[in-house]
Amino acid sequence: MRATAFHARQDSFAESPLPPQSPPLDTDAFTVGVRTGSTVRRLMPVECERLQGFEDGWTDVPYRGKAAADGPRYRALGNSMAVPVMRWIGERIAMVDEVLT
Repeated sequence: MRATAFHARQDSFAESPLPPQSPPLDTDAFTVGVRTGSTVRRLMPVECERLQGFEDGWTDVPYRGKAAADGPRYRALGNSMAVPVMRWIGERIAMVDEVLT
């Protein structure tokens, strides 16, 4: 079965996996989902961590003695930068620095 990942705020010019009359997955309109067949589900925090290049559970930091809620985990991941991309940029900066010095 084929799965399609999408963002709830896809612009109308992009090819959308959902019909235009479909409401966003969440009221914040920033939710990322996965459509498998005719079922849509939200990505789990661990899936978002993997997409960003983090280890599983990287954002699962206990708060006041309880497991971290998903909302702050999604927010932390949304405010982060993908590890592989940052590594690539750093390597390119180092390569140019070596050439210039």
